[in-house]
Amino acid sequence: MVKSFRPAAVALVAACGLTLGACATAGTQDKGNSSPDNAGTAGIAEACEQYGDFTMTVGFSEASETIGAGFAALIEEFEAANPNVTIELQAKEWASSQQTIRLVMSGDDPPDVMQGNEGWSIDGALWQAGLIANLDPYAELYGWFDEFPESALTVNKFSADGTVLGEGNLVAVPQAIQYVGVFYNKSVLAELGVDDVSVLDDQAKFLEVLETAKAAGKVPVVLGNSEKWPMLHNLSLFNGWYDEPDVIDAWVFNTPGATYDTPGRLQGSTDLVDWTNKGYFNADAQALTLADATARFAEGESPFFITGTWSLGDVYGGLGDDAGFMLWPKNEAGLHRAVGGYSLPFTMSTKTEYPDCAANFIDFVTASESAIAAQIAAGRPSATKAGAQATVDNPMLAEMIREYERLNADDGLFTWEDWPTPTMGTLMMSEAQRMVGGEITPQEYNTAIQENWDEYMATR
Repeated sequence: MVKSFRPAAVALVAACGLTLGACATAGTQDKGNSSPDNAGTAGIAEACEQYGDFTMTVGFSEASETIGAGFAALIEEFEAANPNVTIELQAKEWASSQQTIRLVMSGDDPPDVMQGNEGWSIDGALWQAGLIANLDPYAELYGWFDEFPESALTVNKFSADGTVLGEGNLVAVPQAIQYVGVFYNKSVLAELGVDDVSVLDDQAKFLEVLETAKAAGKVPVVLGNSEKWPMLHNLSLFNGWYDEPDVIDAWVFNTPGATYDTPGRLQGSTDLVDWTNKGYFNADAQALTLADATARFAEGESPFFITGTWSLGDVYGGLGDDAGFMLWPKNEAGLHRAVGGYSLPFTMSTKTEYPDCAANFIDFVTASESAIAAQIAAGRPSATKAGAQATVDNPMLAEMIREYERLNADDGLFTWEDWPTPTMGTLMMSEAQRMVGGEITPQEYNTAIQENWDEYMATR
C-alpha cells in the first residue's frame, strides 16, 4: 500500500530543474486478449514497418485547443516518418471521454492508443479489466525509466493483482507537468487599482480584490463548469488552504484510516458554496464550457480565471502580454498549496494488432524532441528530464515554471482528489453541483465522498 506518497511534488527536483530563456502482458482480469511476450522484437526501426500499410486509432481528450493543435501536428510528423501508417484521431472533450472510456476500451475495436487518466477511475479500472497493456518491456526498450523522472512513471503503475496504485507494472506514459493556479488579466486588475500583482499572494487581499471586482460590475472569477470537472479543481485549492498535502495524499492513495471528512475539507466545501452565493463566479458557470470561459476571460470579463496550466497556451494566445499566472494565494501559515501532477497519460489497448507501432507512437508523442517542443509551444513543460532542462522563451510559461519552483519549495503540491476509487470522479462532479445548487450541505457532500471511499476500501 502506498502511504502518504507525494510523487508529483518532486518532479522538477528529480528532473534537475528547468532552464528559463509485439506487446506486453495484460492486466489482472484479461479474458484471452493478452498480448505477445516478444515486445519490440522487430526493433525500434521496424516497429511500424513490419505491419505493412494500416490505420491505427488514437483516443485523445485534452482540454486545451492549443494542446490539441500541437498533438495534431505531432501526428502529421509521425505519419511522415512512417508512410505506411495512417493515424485516425478520435478526439473527445474530457468529460465525454471519462463517461465512455471504459465502454469504448472494452469493445471489439478499441483505439490502439488511448489517453486515459491516472488513478482508479480510469486507468486502474482498465488495468483491472485487462484492457490496457503492461508497458514495462517497452519502457526498457525505449529507455523511459531513464528519460522520465521516477515520479512521472510511479503514478502510472499498478500492482499485478490490481489492488495497489503506485507500484508494479507501468501502464501509461504522460506528456507534461501541469497544476492548477490563477490566471489574471493585468489590464483588468489595473482598472481595479491593482498594479502590483504580488499583493494578491495573500488570502485577505485576494478576497478584497474579488469584492472590488464585483462592486465594479466585473465577474470576479470566470468559471466554465458544463463538463463538471473544472469546479472540482477550485474546490481542491480551497481544501489546500486548510489541509496539508500529506493529509490529502494519504486519502488519495488509499491509506487505511485516511478520511476526506476533515474540518479542513469541510471549510473548503463551505468556501466553494460561499463563493457561489456571493456571486464570485459567473451566474451561468454550470452551463459554460471551459473553452467559452477561456474566451470570456480573454475578452476582459473577469480579472481571474482559476484553472490548470493546460489552459496557458489558450490564455496567452488570447491575451498576450496582458496575461499573467500566479499560484493560489498562500495559506495562513504563509505556504503555497496546489493540486496537480502530470497530464493525461497514454495507454495501449491489449487488443491492438500493432503493439510495437503503438508503443513507438507513445514514445514519439511523449519523449521525442518533437514532443518536448510541442509541450513548450502549448505552454507547459514536458514530463521528461530533457524537457525539464529545455530553454523556454514564452514569458508566461517561464512565469508558470518559476511559480512551480516556488510551490515545490513549499512542498505544496498534492494529487488530484478524484483518483482514489473507480467512481470517485463521477460522484464528486455530480455531488459538487448539488452542493453549490443548495440541494445538499457541505457536510453532506463530504460524507458522501468518504462513504464512497470506505465502500471501495472494503473491496480491496
